[in-house]
Amino acid sequence: MTTTAQPPFHQTLRWLSTHARFPAQRLPDKAELLVLIATAAATEESNAAGKPANATLIKNKTFAAQMRSYTAQRRRAHITCDNSAKT
Repeated sequence: MTTTAQPPFHQTLRWLSTHARFPAQRLPDKAELLVLIATAAATEESNAAGKPANATLIKNKTFAAQMRSYTAQRRRAHITCDNSAKT
């Protein structure tokens, strides 16, 4: 039997209700803020975990080829350009 993991927000809410007696009592402001920041970070990590590292690659092959060519030309120009000559 497979169980699906709960989102970080639900886990945090469950932890708060179990250990901090939330919503009857609240944590100190700074502690509550720290817990919420950790929850936001965990949510962002879980959202990014399913995406490959190169998910932002350009899908248009022609445009990608043009950008590679443009980048290569800029590299060559940077290496061979000599701006030290005075006019």
